[in-house]
Amino acid sequence: MNIYVYGGLSFKLQIHKILDHGNIRFKIGDGEIIDVEYLYNLEELIEEDPTQIFLIDQDKIIDDDFISKYFKFLVPQDGVHKRYLDQHGIGDVSVRTHKDLIIYIEKRLEAIEKAKPKAHEITTIEEMLEDDTIDALNKSF
Repeated sequence: MNIYVYGGLSFKLQIHKILDHGNIRFKIGDGEIIDVEYLYNLEELIEEDPTQIFLIDQDKIIDDDFISKYFKFLVPQDGVHKRYLDQHGIGDVSVRTHKDLIIYIEKRLEAIEKAKPKAHEITTIEEMLEDDTIDALNKSF
């Protein structure tokens, strides 16, 4: 599982400090913590796999309200619409403290780990291989 961080420089620095303090880098295993620089990259990542963890600066999320509709100069140019995030199943989770953020990420990681089949639950080779690997093997024969 990857963690994607999108926002201003101070937001990214603060998030990295929090993640380091909570030892999240070690808990995500094969995953990475990646800074996303551009809005189009963020949208590509969301469309590719919305089940990853996306930490987005609140200042970059655009609500569809009166201000954003009529005063477009107040809306950040590199902001992502809340409606877009909702459409892709990325819930809006607000955290009040650093500890809450760490707990949220740890619970997401635990849920992913529980969803994986355990070694004693695997009974066939097909279950061991991912669906993409099976498709590739079938096409090669």
